[in-house]
Amino acid sequence: MSGKINIRPNVSMLSVLKFLEYETWFALAEYVDNAIASYQNNKERLNQLHGGNFQLSVSIEINDPENKITIRDNAAGIEEHNYPRAFRAAEIPSDTTGLSEFGMGMKSASCWFSDEWTVRTTAIGEPVEKTVKFDMNKIFEDKIEELEFISEPTKEEYHYTIIELLSVNKMPRRKGLGKVKSHLTSIYREFIRSGELKLTVDSMVLQYQDPKILDVPKYDDPKGEPILWKKDIDFPVEKGLRVRGFVAIRETGSTAEAGFALFRRGRVIEGSFDNGFRPDFIFGAPNSYRYQRVFGELHLEGFDVSFTKKGIQWDENLDVFLRLLKDDISSQNFPLLQQAEQYRVRATEKEYKASIKALNRTADDLQNKGTQAVTEVVNTTIGKEASDKKTLTQTEKTIHRSFEIRFNKIDWKVSIELSYDPSLTELIEIGDSFIKDGLFEEGIRQIGIRLSLTHPFMVEHVGSDPNKVEPVLRIAAAFGLSEIIAKDSYKNQGEVRRNFNELISNLSK
Repeated sequence: MSGKINIRPNVSMLSVLKFLEYETWFALAEYVDNAIASYQNNKERLNQLHGGNFQLSVSIEINDPENKITIRDNAAGIEEHNYPRAFRAAEIPSDTTGLSEFGMGMKSASCWFSDEWTVRTTAIGEPVEKTVKFDMNKIFEDKIEELEFISEPTKEEYHYTIIELLSVNKMPRRKGLGKVKSHLTSIYREFIRSGELKLTVDSMVLQYQDPKILDVPKYDDPKGEPILWKKDIDFPVEKGLRVRGFVAIRETGSTAEAGFALFRRGRVIEGSFDNGFRPDFIFGAPNSYRYQRVFGELHLEGFDVSFTKKGIQWDENLDVFLRLLKDDISSQNFPLLQQAEQYRVRATEKEYKASIKALNRTADDLQNKGTQAVTEVVNTTIGKEASDKKTLTQTEKTIHRSFEIRFNKIDWKVSIELSYDPSLTELIEIGDSFIKDGLFEEGIRQIGIRLSLTHPFMVEHVGSDPNKVEPVLRIAAAFGLSEIIAKDSYKNQGEVRRNFNELISNLSK
C-alpha cells in the first residue's frame, strides 16, 4: 500500500540545512532527542505495554564501508496523524516542553549528513509500518511538495523508528569516533545514569563515569578534618530563571575534562566532554589550577536555546549568572575556588613509580654518553683559570625580570632572564652584572641568571610551554644562587649541591 505526505510549505528551507554549523555529536543528538521526547510523551503507555519494565533504547550504527549511518529507537514511533508535522520543516510540535521543540531536529540533522535518507516507523497501537524516502536533490530540482510512502502491515504492539542515512557526506571516521562517543555519553549522562536510556554507538553501550571529588582538608589547614569539596547550587537569576546543581573539585585535575556542563531539560547543552563551559571570570587562565580542577553540573530552568541546541540564549543574563555563581563558590565558609587554586595534590605511589620510564631513559643516556661528555668537559677546562667576575653577553632576544633581596646585610639585585637567542650555547649562565643594562651600583651585589630556551635540551624536553619552562627555570635560579653562595664561602664543591638542595626546597614551600 502507498500514499502521500505533504511536505510543504518551507521545502526551500531544507536546502540550506546542509550548511548548518553542527558538530557530528550534536547532529546525532537530534535523533536521540526525538526518541527521548517520544518516550516521555508516551511513558505511561510504554510501561503499561511492557509491564512497567520499559527502557528506552537508541542505537547508532556507523557503517564505514557502505558510507551509511543507521539510527534505531524503540520509542513510541511517529503516529499517522503526526506524519505531516514530522516531515515538514519548522513545523513546531503541539508540546514544546520536551527535547523536541523546534520541529527541525530530524530534518536538519539528516540534511546535514546526507542528501538521501529514509525513515521507517510504526507507532504504538497502530498495525502499520510506513517508509518514507527523501532524495533531497530530486526534491529541490523537481520542486516536489508531496512524498510517497509505503505501508506494510505489522503488529499493534510494535513501536520503533529506524532512520537510514545513505551516501553520508560527513561520515564520522574511525579516528574521531571515540570523541563522538565521549560527547554523546556526556550529553545524555542524566538519562544514562537514571537507567531510562540505553544508548549504543557502533555496538558499544555508553556508560558515564562520574569524576571522583576531592576529599581533603582545607589548603591552609593540612592537618584539619577532610572536606568533600562539593557545593550544591540553587539560586534565581531573575524572574522565571533559575540555576540548580553542584560545583565541585576533581580529585585528579584534567585540562580537557574540567569545566561546567550546562543542562536544560535533563540534557547537556553546553560543556560536553572536552568542551567544558569555563568562563575566565571564574576559571582564570588555562594554566591555573582551578581551570584544571573545578567542574560541575548546572541545570538551567527557564532559559532558551538555539534551534541546533548548541548554546544557551543568555541575552543580558550571563554576567548576572556568573557573578552570583562566583559569589556562591567563593564564600569564607566554603572557599571552593580558593581550595582548587591553592591545594597541591601529591601523586599516588603508583604514579610516582610510573616515573621509572624517565629514570631509565636518563640513565641510558648517561651510560651511553657519560664517558665522552665528562671527558670533553674536563679537557676543555684544563689549564683555564676561573674568573671571579663574569659579565653575561648582551642579547636582545630575551625576556627578563629583576628584583631585590637582602642577605647578610647586603642588598642583592637579581636579574633572571629567558633567552631565545640561538647563538648562545650554554643552558644556564651565571653572571655578576645585570643582563640588560650592564651597570654596577655601589653597595649593591648584582647577580644575573640566564636560561636558554633554544638550547637542545630545552628544545627536546620543554619547548615553549610555560608550565614546563617554569620548573626548569626554578631549578636554574636555585642552582645559580647556590653557586654564588658557595663561591663567596670558599667551601668545597659539595657546598654547591647542599646550597642548591636547600634553596630549591625553600622556594617550593
